[in-house]
Amino acid sequence: MKVRFSVLIFFATLLVYTSCDDTSENTDAPNLPPEGSMVMDFEDFNNTKTKSLADYNAKQADIGNWFYSAAVVGVWNTALFTTLAVPVASFKTAFNHKAVYLGNSKWQWTYTVDGFTSQYTARLTGELTGNEVHWEMYVAKSGIGAFDEFMWFSGVSNTDGKSGYWLLNNSAAFPENMLRIDWKVENDEIGNIKYTYIRDLNDERKDDEFNGSYIIYGLQTGDFDTFYDVHVYNDDEDTFVDVDIEWNRTNNNGRVMASYHFGDNDWHCWNSEGEDEDCN
Repeated sequence: MKVRFSVLIFFATLLVYTSCDDTSENTDAPNLPPEGSMVMDFEDFNNTKTKSLADYNAKQADIGNWFYSAAVVGVWNTALFTTLAVPVASFKTAFNHKAVYLGNSKWQWTYTVDGFTSQYTARLTGELTGNEVHWEMYVAKSGIGAFDEFMWFSGVSNTDGKSGYWLLNNSAAFPENMLRIDWKVENDEIGNIKYTYIRDLNDERKDDEFNGSYIIYGLQTGDFDTFYDVHVYNDDEDTFVDVDIEWNRTNNNGRVMASYHFGDNDWHCWNSEGEDEDCN
């Protein structure tokens, strides 16, 4: 009987040790999706070829094709750094902090968000479900214009960190889906990312005319190794219009096609200085 009891103690101890060890191994937080999964690359159209509007007016005959492309892309760029500034900064800040394991394959990052005049606190959770990680970002603001914590965005990524999507809500006042971001990694960088505007109603609670607009950034082979495909509602035309932009990331030369703007289906090119040139 003593021998049997000793054997039971041994196996019980082994079971406890093994269970604790498994729990320890499972507390490693999943990797965050890459920063670029939320922020589209607008860099080549940020460093404008002109210093001011007056400078542009003097040179617009020379840089019209590039400038028009920059203006189209700038609409989305402006939205990113205004409406989406806080949630984007909240996500980027998570990379500077360690997660706490909550149990049941769920982790949490908690921190304050710097870079703003107001105080924001963020709480990001990541839950491992099969081969996916489900993300939720909660943000609260104190001080002027304070609001209670709400889920500003959510998302899903594959555990290999190669693809996924985000769903961003509009604001604390209107915590409803506004933007979907689909992203994919190719050769260790974001090779394809798409913003789709999906808000049904605007702040006045009327149909949002921009619903269905999108912009796709991607990499491709050939002389023009980068592209934007833009589909956006145009107030002047009261309809959706399409713009195709391609350029070389190294030389900065490129081309644009926009039938509603140019009145044809031809490519309109610019050289590495941003000056208009004939397309070959």
